[in-house]
Amino acid sequence: MLKAPNNNNNGVTFLADAMLGSIARKLRIFGFDTLYVAHAHDNEILKMGIDQNRVILTADKELFKRIVKAGTRGVLVSCSSDAEDLVHILSKNGITSIDLNGIGSRCSICNGLLTGRTPVQVKNTIPDKVAACHSEFFQCVDCSKVYWEGGHLRRIRALAKSVDSKLGRAVTAT
Repeated sequence: MLKAPNNNNNGVTFLADAMLGSIARKLRIFGFDTLYVAHAHDNEILKMGIDQNRVILTADKELFKRIVKAGTRGVLVSCSSDAEDLVHILSKNGITSIDLNGIGSRCSICNGLLTGRTPVQVKNTIPDKVAACHSEFFQCVDCSKVYWEGGHLRRIRALAKSVDSKLGRAVTAT
């Protein structure tokens, strides 16, 4: 599960506004550096995106107009489905594939990087049942959340493969 941060992203980093928490989590899981700002005014989001050179992701048409007017990078997200929105976001930023090996390199909660841990190192932070069933763990260096490879990873990989397939079609269509 633990991989180096996704290097197949053309150096693109994202900032998602309050309406795009699910998208932010999925981008992080796929290995993309993605800040999620749940409680900030549009002015703060715009300033943060410009100052940190991040692509601002929003479903707010008025904020998107301000992004365009400011001459910074942004993507207006339609909130149709996460898969379609992810394809739209990535293709708009020149990302033609998801590095499936990058899945699990970032914390889905806080965007921190994950590092490998032994069962002994995480014993007091996970249920005994999990410790008995798994031997490989990962912990966020920022918020200390512990991850292990569970059934949810199959669904995430399936979503990543679906998005990757659609990205390939989006590139050939342009």
